[in-house]
Amino acid sequence: MSFLSGFIQELRRRNVFRVAAVYVVTAWLVMQIADTMFPAFQMPAWTITFVAFLLVIGFPIALLLSWAFEMTPDGLKREKDVERAESVAVQTGNKLNVITIALLGIAAVFFALDKFDAGDQEIETAITRDKKSIAVIPFENISGDPANDPFTIGIHDDLLTQLSRIGSLKTISRTSMLQYRNTTKTIPQIARELGVATILEGGVQRSGDRIRINAQLIDGETDTHLWAATYDRQLTAGNIFAIQTEIAMSIAEALEATLTEGEQQRLARVPTESLAALDAYFLGKQLLERRNRESLMAAVEYFEEVIKLDPDFALGHSGLADAYMILPEYDENLDLDMVKQKSIAAVNRALELDPNIPEVLASRGWDQMIHHYDWTGAEQSLRRALEIESNNANALHWLSHVLSWQGRVEEGLLYAERAVEVDPLSPLMGMNLSYILVDNGRFDEAIKLAYEVWERDPGLSEAMGNLWLALLRGGRVEEAIEAMQIWAVATHRDQEAIRRVGQLFLEYQQTGERMELPADLLERAGFGLADIGQVYAFVQDAENTLIALDRAVEERSGSRSVLSMKVNPLYDFIRDDPRFVDLMARAGLEP
Repeated sequence: MSFLSGFIQELRRRNVFRVAAVYVVTAWLVMQIADTMFPAFQMPAWTITFVAFLLVIGFPIALLLSWAFEMTPDGLKREKDVERAESVAVQTGNKLNVITIALLGIAAVFFALDKFDAGDQEIETAITRDKKSIAVIPFENISGDPANDPFTIGIHDDLLTQLSRIGSLKTISRTSMLQYRNTTKTIPQIARELGVATILEGGVQRSGDRIRINAQLIDGETDTHLWAATYDRQLTAGNIFAIQTEIAMSIAEALEATLTEGEQQRLARVPTESLAALDAYFLGKQLLERRNRESLMAAVEYFEEVIKLDPDFALGHSGLADAYMILPEYDENLDLDMVKQKSIAAVNRALELDPNIPEVLASRGWDQMIHHYDWTGAEQSLRRALEIESNNANALHWLSHVLSWQGRVEEGLLYAERAVEVDPLSPLMGMNLSYILVDNGRFDEAIKLAYEVWERDPGLSEAMGNLWLALLRGGRVEEAIEAMQIWAVATHRDQEAIRRVGQLFLEYQQTGERMELPADLLERAGFGLADIGQVYAFVQDAENTLIALDRAVEERSGSRSVLSMKVNPLYDFIRDDPRFVDLMARAGLEP
């Protein structure tokens, strides 16, 4: 007998192979259990890797132990100390065979259940996925020049806007698609995560006076191409819009989506013939979405440049209006009258140029509410925007406020949820849903979501601003104080003043006695008109609450303190005060 065959026979006699089989099956089962249970207990991902590492290390150790030792009726003994006549290795082997068969049976059941569950999930996904649904992955800047990134992003954004205006198509908004820039995920993975049937990907090459755009429509389940095309044209604004129209029409045809005559006309529209104005508009729009003071101020400059380059570019005017209307939420030191007049002028000019663009109608709706307290007109404008573009996230977002602040909180919640459905990964839409949940009195859900939004995008300072107000309205004062301090750092406020305000809030909660907050302290803390009314209301300082609200109503500041008067529980202690009733009437709100 050769050495090798003798060695193998000895391995069999000592049950090394059987131990190996039992170990492998057991290890597989352990990994399946870990993969299922660890996430349920919110254990970090590295713990599964650690278990796998231990199992790998344990394998050779188990084999060495099975070689060197034998389990006898008298306990574990070294193999060399066991007489062959006394060895029970054969009986041990039979037991190991039974254990292996049992473990394989358990593994087979586990595997079958896992496959069945996966099959159910696939069936469910297939059922819920709309065949006419599409997500557009951020286009690649093929030129390789980083200076062309904003232009490439703008092309992607504009094409997505075109597709979202096809009423029979379900689209996912651009904000949620940003995480897939340079992604290594497969097309089926992305489609499953977003709940869509198809994915559009492509690239943009800008070189001299030429532009090349390629696009591919891919089936989200099979990863096969449904349609592909390359467009090579002279670089002009008109050609860019023409290419986007051709792509949108081709996708609609490939997905058998019907286009109304109005949709075809809107797709064929050329908003500007100025390439420079289009470049500036792309930059302004991208800065507007970042939602902080610096980016909004920069967006104003770019939109003003757009208007200089092409005074008839309606989207430039509506973009400028949006920037001015949003700015007061991020800078309490602005000249509110100046900002208001500039935004009103920009909205009116955009309407003169084209009253049927969803972005223009959405801007008009928000202007009607915050500057004119025209709640009916605001609702009509926003609903008209959604008739043209049902997936317009801004219109959904603002309409949810218009409805909720009038006391139609359930209806407002539907639109806030729809905005999240359209743009599921947008921190702004998540923040908005949290706010509407607060209006609905669902404080725990709202606060949980607000924390998630903050963790997703710590740079969105307004998320923490909404959070501390939500915590106050929900009576969770200690958490509100912590959130205020984080908000103070994020917005460069006087942290010591904010800390002192927090202490006074805590004192009020503990004593329940109405208090007056020092005016100089609140001024140092930097509370603007958007918040000051609610700050006074929390400590039930009726006089200062009413004074702050009166000023905010008079200045048409777009203040959340004013607009939420009907549904905000912080004002319950003055709700029957004739002065408060008058303030609501002046803001266009019925008691």
